[in-house]
Amino acid sequence: MKTIYKKSRILWVGTLGLFIMSSCTKEFNNLNTNPSKVTKSQATGDLQYIGGFFPDMEENIFSTVDYIYQLQQSLNADVFSGYEMSPDDGFGPNNTNYFMVSGWNAQAFDLGNQHIMNNWAQIRNLARPQDQHFVAMALILKVEGMHRITDLYGPIPYSKYGSNAFFVPYDSQQAVYTRFFAELDTAVTTLTSYVKTYPGAKPFQPFDLIYGGDYKQWLKFANTLRLRLAMRIVYADPATAQLQAEKAVADPNGLLSAVGDDAYLNMVNGLSYQNPLWNITNAYGDISMSAAMKSIIEGYNDPREAAYFLPSAYDGKFEGIRQGQNITTAVYAGFSLLNVQSTTPLEIMAASESYFLRAEGALRGWNMGGGTAQSFYTQGVTLSFQEKGVAMPAGYLADATSTAAPYVDPTNATNNVPAGNPYLNNITIAWNPAATFEQNLQRIITQKWLAIYPDGEEAWCDFRRTGYPKLFPVVVNNSGGAISTTSFVKRIPFAADEDANNPKGVATGVTALGGPDNGGTRLWWDVNPLVP
Repeated sequence: MKTIYKKSRILWVGTLGLFIMSSCTKEFNNLNTNPSKVTKSQATGDLQYIGGFFPDMEENIFSTVDYIYQLQQSLNADVFSGYEMSPDDGFGPNNTNYFMVSGWNAQAFDLGNQHIMNNWAQIRNLARPQDQHFVAMALILKVEGMHRITDLYGPIPYSKYGSNAFFVPYDSQQAVYTRFFAELDTAVTTLTSYVKTYPGAKPFQPFDLIYGGDYKQWLKFANTLRLRLAMRIVYADPATAQLQAEKAVADPNGLLSAVGDDAYLNMVNGLSYQNPLWNITNAYGDISMSAAMKSIIEGYNDPREAAYFLPSAYDGKFEGIRQGQNITTAVYAGFSLLNVQSTTPLEIMAASESYFLRAEGALRGWNMGGGTAQSFYTQGVTLSFQEKGVAMPAGYLADATSTAAPYVDPTNATNNVPAGNPYLNNITIAWNPAATFEQNLQRIITQKWLAIYPDGEEAWCDFRRTGYPKLFPVVVNNSGGAISTTSFVKRIPFAADEDANNPKGVATGVTALGGPDNGGTRLWWDVNPLVP
């Protein structure tokens, strides 16, 4: 009964999105204040009139609601990134085997518009001249939330949000990224000035679920976010990528760089939630370790495996599931579940990511602030083990022989990936100054992939951008030819409710996309000539 109920709930969410979830167009025309919150006149004294919109923004970078998170990320990017795979034998053709379910794929789009853009617009409209530090914070959260949306779909409504036009056009992804960098400029300048003028002040504290209102930490976050976005566009616009990356590193406010800098959605200020992955993996039984993760992490004899996953009920070993199967048996339900507790806070950004970004920048010859690609790589790996609370084995960083292990499915040999297969991730751990650019880039991205788990959206972006780490293609491709098995999925189609409510806007999005609205069309920044 549990399985049947859960399936109907997923279908209900998708169907409900077609009928009562606010479409992008409807949100533009009806930016209503939450009726459960006090009015501006009631709350001006304690800043609730403007601060009350922030918790909802922070809570919906990743949704804390399990079935929403499942549709937002778990059943797309977390699988496409090679981290996880569903063991469920009741889904039928679905995203994991490239049958892109429209009712699932609208969730991230709707979430971004309802909880990120809508709250940002309210903050912008309500802000007094003395509230510009709050506007700056809203811009940082807007960029953090919406870059995850454009990196799923491509073109999105952005610059015209809040207009009362007959239809809402989509901005090209290049235009959206240009605005991201400009908005981060405004935010960093405003917050830097505020911190200098009011040292130690924390007016944002009552509303902040991540850094306790510490604007110095938010400035580090903003700079690291800029560095992430700069690297994203390196193949589409290398000059801007270098400019923005070097700007991020040069900012005196610094980057996320230590365990205490990690951004988590903390249970403070009255917030209490169950980690959605805990329910998805335990109560639903809908997500488990992937075959690619087992191959890479076990090939490296990496003890982070036990921090990420649980031994399987199938055989007591760690067992991963090959991506993209038409699963028709319940046997995979016994494979390794995620090692996450209900009280585990959602991680928004790991500080170790900044070192891998700097390592890649230094590898490209950019000024990344007094270090080398090797030194930043070493710092990133070391910090990742610290973040996960796992002791790094002696000699781990000197291991010049271990690579990804062949994958063996103990239940079905047709899913095996044997030694010599070109899809095995054939890179060692130890830094090699004599290696080619691509070999060291693969080394950086592979360790970054291990470090930022479980952020499948960011890992999938890196895979599309660089082709690393090497992942296994789907076993069954149900896309009807729209997605290449050997080139992998490239994006999520636009939301179905937008086709119904903003068709002219969607048409501008398809034009800006430059290809058909399916999972095989590349995004603007996805132009690396070495990635198939």
